[in-house]
Amino acid sequence: MTYIEAVVLYCLKEIKGERTIFSIFHLLKGKRSSQTIQDAHLYSLTSLFYSYPPIDRDSFTKVVRGLYKKKLIAESEAEKYILTEEGDQQLTIFFKEKPFPAWLNGWLYGSTVEVLWKRLSLLVQVLSHYIRASQRYYPVQRERDVQTWIKSFLNEPHVPLKQLNNLLFTDIVSLARQESFPDDPDILICRLTGGEFIGLTRGQAADRLGMGEDEYWYRFLNVLHYTAGEVTSEKTKYPVLYALIKDLVPEITLTQSSEETYKLLRRGMDIKRISELRRLKESTIEDHVVEIALNDKVFSIERFVPEADIEHILHIARKVKMRKLKPIKDALPQLSYFQIRLTLARYGDQI
Repeated sequence: MTYIEAVVLYCLKEIKGERTIFSIFHLLKGKRSSQTIQDAHLYSLTSLFYSYPPIDRDSFTKVVRGLYKKKLIAESEAEKYILTEEGDQQLTIFFKEKPFPAWLNGWLYGSTVEVLWKRLSLLVQVLSHYIRASQRYYPVQRERDVQTWIKSFLNEPHVPLKQLNNLLFTDIVSLARQESFPDDPDILICRLTGGEFIGLTRGQAADRLGMGEDEYWYRFLNVLHYTAGEVTSEKTKYPVLYALIKDLVPEITLTQSSEETYKLLRRGMDIKRISELRRLKESTIEDHVVEIALNDKVFSIERFVPEADIEHILHIARKVKMRKLKPIKDALPQLSYFQIRLTLARYGDQI
């Protein structure tokens, strides 16, 4: 079994046949639609959100077909699959041998770690060439915004570049020596370019470490997510690494449109008024409210769903042992789908 096959199996196990197979595809790609965002939270799959953006639809379909041919999954409805007993057993065995990437937090750090990696790899290259008095090299990161950020960072009132180089080295070594560091540091170090050494590509790194590219990808990503979490929680311990990420991690992760809706909700406007003001459908504003409830745990949903109705929704959801909307709606016809979705968004992990 390949690593990406195991990840897809894990997702299927969590959603229990309640969503189509392509809900997992959108999750791994990091599609920021209201449905995918809600699925990620509802089925406790936020860690894997935006965790495999390189995959395309055809490749994903091949993975699913492969699992089906191996009889690890069975089709329950059109485009919906559940694990077979063999699939469940093989998944357990797989992650005993190759541990699940436990530090992943795709919802929080999805695109953030991409930028962190680009800044880090370029900074290492620049500093390593500087201390060797070498000015002729091709930058490993060609994106203008990354290069501009590094130039600005180096031009700020700062420590001398040689000292900055030493501080960055100390940060990286200190991080890698943490007992909680999740993997072989070479997972990351072998990709860095500096001095006479050219960093490896993802494929080259996978070959060097004796694993498939998809396994390497997830282990590399796991290290980056660990780095983001450790550095943001221990700012003073890793001053240079923290400087590379501090502007990238928002306190609450919302899509831009949902953020605009949240601003108006804070001003006391209701859904109808916001819909009129923003010239969007009320259903779109409702999607925004659900997204807000998923991300901001202090956001009160009681203004939209009375407390007694919240209890009724949760009671029915526990009774039917699923997080599908229709069975709950059938049992509570007086409530709207929006109220049910909003309640599951906030309290779905209690079912």
